[in-house]
Amino acid sequence: MKSFIIKNKRRLLLSLILLFILLFLVLINYYNMQVTDANKESLQLLADEKAAQVNLFLESKKEELLLLGSMNVFKDVIAYPNDSSKMGMARDHINELKGIIPGISVLTKEGIVVVGDVDLPGTDYSQHPYFIEKRQDTIFTRYYDPLRKGDYYAVIGPIYDNLEKNKIIGRIAFDVELNKISEIMAETQDKGADEVYLIDDTGLLLSASKFVDQNNTRGVLIQNVSSEGAKECLASLEKYDQNGFIEEHAEKVFRYLDYMGNEVYGAHAYVPAIMGCVIAESAS
Repeated sequence: MKSFIIKNKRRLLLSLILLFILLFLVLINYYNMQVTDANKESLQLLADEKAAQVNLFLESKKEELLLLGSMNVFKDVIAYPNDSSKMGMARDHINELKGIIPGISVLTKEGIVVVGDVDLPGTDYSQHPYFIEKRQDTIFTRYYDPLRKGDYYAVIGPIYDNLEKNKIIGRIAFDVELNKISEIMAETQDKGADEVYLIDDTGLLLSASKFVDQNNTRGVLIQNVSSEGAKECLASLEKYDQNGFIEEHAEKVFRYLDYMGNEVYGAHAYVPAIMGCVIAESAS
């Protein structure tokens, strides 16, 4: 036995070295897998957290709209659009609120502006799908403002008659401050993500991009996200939407090319208020 060891000393030593290297590589691979799994879990938790914050913010805008729509000063100007005193009171009320609720507009149920913060009386939005489809719900939507000559994002809903509770007599809308959503998305330092952003149900970017700057809007309402991560989220959202309730299911974090063509890990979470998605991405 001793002579065998002496004769094969180099071979045994080489075998031990190879075994050590193999064990080292296995340990390194295991460590990398653990780190990757931890990063993926962190991404998913971040996406969930931001989606909950954004959804809460958007739901609060619906509550504000409901409150505005219940105010008699706006119902009166719908009922008596040619009454200068009622028009004046509605305009004064809009001016008082504009510091906290920007871009308020009161419209006829057909989509013609009666009085507004920015919109001039008579501005016609009747060709917007919301009015064409004669919708009765509250929605968030992009619209083109002919006065400011640009796209904006608003929440719009019905104004009901005081006596006939289900009778719609007009509409009320105001601008949603997307910069506040961008601020929520930006609060991600030291949380393992390179970028976290919000898209609507069409893939339109609703929060500022770290990589896109078009007309000083950081891609908001301009950039469409068509990555596999966005497609997966929107497809799942449609699949698991059951009459406005998002059915719980296992979400997955996977690797794909982001909207800039970079390879990333991505996680998504749903924002039911707009049937959109928050997507968190990291290159590592």
